[in-house]
Amino acid sequence: MAEFVTKAENKRRLAIIILCAIVNVGALTIGGIGMKKGSDIEHGQENKGNILNLKKDLAEKREALKALQDNYLTYAKDIGWRFEAVGTTDRFSTSPLQSEVLKNYLSDLVKYRPDQQAKMGKSVFETFGIAKYKRWDDPGAGENLVLTRVFEELLAKENEYKTKIEDLKTSIERERTAEVAVLKSTETNNAEKMGQIDGKAAPNAAAGGLIGELIRLHQDLNKTQKSDSEDLAKTEEETIAKQNEATTVKNDNVRKRGASAVIKEDFKRRIYVIQHHREEAKERRDPDGEILSINENRQLAYINLLRKDRLFKGTKFQVYSLEKGGQKLDKGTVEVIEVRESLSSICSIVTTADPAWPLKPGDKIYNELYEGGRTRYVAFAGRFVGKLSNEAAAYALRKFGDVYQDKVDENTNYVVVADGYEEHPNYKAALEYGIKILRENILLDYLGIRRD
Repeated sequence: MAEFVTKAENKRRLAIIILCAIVNVGALTIGGIGMKKGSDIEHGQENKGNILNLKKDLAEKREALKALQDNYLTYAKDIGWRFEAVGTTDRFSTSPLQSEVLKNYLSDLVKYRPDQQAKMGKSVFETFGIAKYKRWDDPGAGENLVLTRVFEELLAKENEYKTKIEDLKTSIERERTAEVAVLKSTETNNAEKMGQIDGKAAPNAAAGGLIGELIRLHQDLNKTQKSDSEDLAKTEEETIAKQNEATTVKNDNVRKRGASAVIKEDFKRRIYVIQHHREEAKERRDPDGEILSINENRQLAYINLLRKDRLFKGTKFQVYSLEKGGQKLDKGTVEVIEVRESLSSICSIVTTADPAWPLKPGDKIYNELYEGGRTRYVAFAGRFVGKLSNEAAAYALRKFGDVYQDKVDENTNYVVVADGYEEHPNYKAALEYGIKILRENILLDYLGIRRD
C-alpha cells in the first residue's frame, strides 16, 4: 500500500533537500579554497622547506655525494699507486696497491736515479739534508723509506727549522742590543768631550769650557794691553800660570794615555797568546773527550765530559775519527745542551760532514779554546737579580775552584753580564778585547745550581 504523503510534508522534505544541497556546496567551496591556500603555502617562496624544495635539495646532495665517492675511488689514479682506491664497504670496487710504483715514488723522494740527477737535481730529502734512507732499488746498507716515515721526517724538519728561526731571532736581537750599547757608549763619550770643549753652553749663550776660557783669556789680554805696564806684567804672570796649568793637564793626559797604551799592549799580548794557542790547538787537535753513544732519532750525542771538567752549556766541539796512521778525519760538529754531574753530558748534533759516514761512539771531540779542568778567571758586569747575588755567585765560583775578579785583566777568561751591565767597565773591556761574554743563567748551569 502506497504511503500517503501530504502536500505540506512534500514541501518540508523538499526544503530539507535544498538546504542540504546548499550546505554541501558551501562545504565543498570552503574545502577547495583551503586546499588552494595549502598548495600556495606549500609551493610559495616563503616556505623554504616544502616538499618540492626538499626533493630538489636531496637530489643535489645525492649528486654531490656521488661525486665525492667517485673522487674517493679514483684519487690514486693520478699518483699511480692504485687504479682505484679501497672503499669502506663491500659495494665499492677496489684494486691492488701498485707497490713498485709506490716504491719508485718513495725512492725519488730520497734520491733520484743517476740517469735523472743531471736533469732533476737534488731530491726532496737531499734538499732537507735527510740522508739515512736509501732507494728501494739500492742493495746497499740503509733504511728504506715508507709513507709513515715521510710525514714524520717532514714534521721533524719543520720543527728543526722553527727552532733555527727562533735562534736566529735571538742572535739578531742580541747583536742589536750590543750595537745599541756601543752606540750609546760612543755618544756618551763624544758628549763628554764636547762638554769639555764648549762647556755645554746653550746655542745663544756665552761659550764655556775650553773655548770660553780661551775667549776670556783673549779678552783679559786685550784689557791688560790697554792698561799700564804693571797690570800687563801681572796679566802675563797669570797667563803663564794658566799655561803651566794647561801644561800640567797635558802631561797628565800624556801619562794617562801612556798607561792606557800599556794596558792595551797587555791585552794585545793576551789576545796574541789566545790566538797562538788556538792555532796550535787546531794543528794538534788533541782530543778533549770522546763520544760515548749516539741517539740517531733525536740527533743527540753523549760525551764523557762532565761539570767537574768545567764544561759550559753552548760549547761547540769538532768531531773527528782517528784512523790508521794517526790520520784525523773531520766528521761534524756537536753543541753542549746539558751538562751533567756524572756518566755523560748531552750534545746536539749540529752538522755532519758526510751523511753516509755518521758520528759514532769512539769518535774524538776537540775545541781549540776548551782546556778541560783548567782554572778559569771570571769577572762580573752588573748586578745579579736571579737566584744568587753577586757575592753568593763569587763565593760559589771560588768554591768550584775558579778565580773571581773584581776587574778585568790579561788573565780574564769570561765576563758574566747581569742587570745594568751595559755601562759597566768590565763589559766594555770585554767588548774591546774580545773576552767571551756569558749570561747569568749560563753561569748557574756551569756551577750546577738549579734555577727553579
